Amino acid sequence: MVALTEGDLFGLIGVYGYVAFVTVLSYLFKGRMSNPRKLLHIMTGGIVFFWWLFDSREIMAGLAALPFVILLLLATPRSPVSVLRNSPLGARSSEGHPYGLVWYAVSWTIIAYFLFNDLFAASIAIAAMSFGDGMGELIGRRYGKMEYLPHRTIEGSLAVFFATLVSIVVIGVFYFDLVGYAATAPPDMLVPFAAAVAGFVACLEAIAPGEIDNLVIPLVLAGYLHMLGV
Repeated sequence: MVALTEGDLFGLIGVYGYVAFVTVLSYLFKGRMSNPRKLLHIMTGGIVFFWWLFDSREIMAGLAALPFVILLLLATPRSPVSVLRNSPLGARSSEGHPYGLVWYAVSWTIIAYFLFNDLFAASIAIAAMSFGDGMGELIGRRYGKMEYLPHRTIEGSLAVFFATLVSIVVIGVFYFDLVGYAATAPPDMLVPFAAAVAGFVACLEAIAPGEIDNLVIPLVLAGYLHMLGV
């Protein structure tokens, strides 16, 4: 049995507190936004700034991620648990693909376990799904005019690119400069690296099926980055 360390405890408090804050915030903004779920989708990516606190992959994946798979599954529109189905979390689930947030948590769990020793790559994969894909849909739906594939616009793909690029730079500065993460080495040139990865993400997002993009984007990117030794 894995012992719970002080770092694991602070990580759990940070993750659960942050997710609760984002969920409440999306509920408060439900009357001011056409799709409050997108706020939840984008902002939940902030969990990556708590990952460095954990000392154990089992705790990070098993207690900070896996419970959300079960919780979100029980909050889907077809859930038999009415308390969760009718909760603010259930309301967010019903605003898009019913299992979209579930796949989000599944990706989070898999990446947290298998890339525990490569948190920079793991964080980029989650950021691409949350900030990149989230901003792409938000901007694409509202401002997208130049469609080049079904349900894909140049404006939306550019939003994916720039949101992912900025998030990678921020994550790199946070992990390597602020908290001194030493499990992996930082890229020699962070901005060009971020631009190259963001371009890959924009292309991947353009062809990923919308129903499972919360699985495809982070898992493919995580595998790709790990293969490259990032």
